[in-house]
Amino acid sequence: MKLIDRYVYAVTEHFQKESKEDVGKELRANIEDMLPENYSDKDVYQVLEKLGSPRKLANEYNPRSRYLIGPGYYDNYLSVLKLVIGICTIVFVGIAILDWAFEPPVDGYTYGNLLNLFIELISAVFGGAIQGALWVTLVFAILERTTGEVDQVPFSNKKWTPDDLPEFPIDNKKKISRVETVFSMFCTVLFTALICVKPQLIAIYTKDDTGGLNATPFFDVERLQSYMVILFVFLVIQFGIFIWKYITGSWNLPLAIVNTIYNVAISILIIVMLSDQALLNTEFLSKIMQYTDGSAQTISTWMNTGKWVFVAVFVVISIWDSISSIIKSLSR
Repeated sequence: MKLIDRYVYAVTEHFQKESKEDVGKELRANIEDMLPENYSDKDVYQVLEKLGSPRKLANEYNPRSRYLIGPGYYDNYLSVLKLVIGICTIVFVGIAILDWAFEPPVDGYTYGNLLNLFIELISAVFGGAIQGALWVTLVFAILERTTGEVDQVPFSNKKWTPDDLPEFPIDNKKKISRVETVFSMFCTVLFTALICVKPQLIAIYTKDDTGGLNATPFFDVERLQSYMVILFVFLVIQFGIFIWKYITGSWNLPLAIVNTIYNVAISILIIVMLSDQALLNTEFLSKIMQYTDGSAQTISTWMNTGKWVFVAVFVVISIWDSISSIIKSLSR
């Protein structure tokens, strides 16, 4: 009976709240009709295997024509799309405001400049929405095409069996916090937007003789451009993992393994980037020397120490996250 409960739960998760109960009752009745009298667990297993994956059966109950994003992921796609568009819009608008705050117009905030600011904010809203929609759609399209047939387990070529049913209810030890996932999405979008769109905002700010702000970027922007492709690749992978977490809601071994591989890869990338001496803007170091009593060697030593402390902390967090996810996925 527990296996039937898990199957019904998995199927009804694909429906709106108002229709879950009716679909669940109908499905349970259909399953019981297919079972012999005095059925065993083996009989239940065979019936569920014949019915196929919950996602496939849900599509048969609720058939709708979709194209780029298939029916198995469409509802999750809409949910994530709204979330990410909101995050991207907030981040892009925030960056536009920061850009104006740190680099105000030379002739002040005249009506014309305020109008330009308003136009930039509107552009940021549309830009954030378009970027969010683009990346979410791309990730879901990849997800749709890498999971094989609808009745196969996501990220696997293995045919679905009742053994793949999620626990009912989700084990709290394996549960993935949606708040944590959303916060991680926000931080990823913010970091990526700053690095890829406005890296010059990551800077040291000083006042000039007229009272205006001068920004000395931390990164050499031209050198940073050479990492853009790999950063975008990592962004897509990271979003794929976030979406996988968001959809499943709990840790499983394949997800934990992919998460671990990503943590190893991003740690290596961070080490490579911070080892690249040309990535640091030399003017940034000079500016720090100008406002401190330290020598070039002392400041350079501080910077190197700070970089490797950051790397050490990042690697430790990545190791902890990887081990924790694997332990949770294996917990019973």
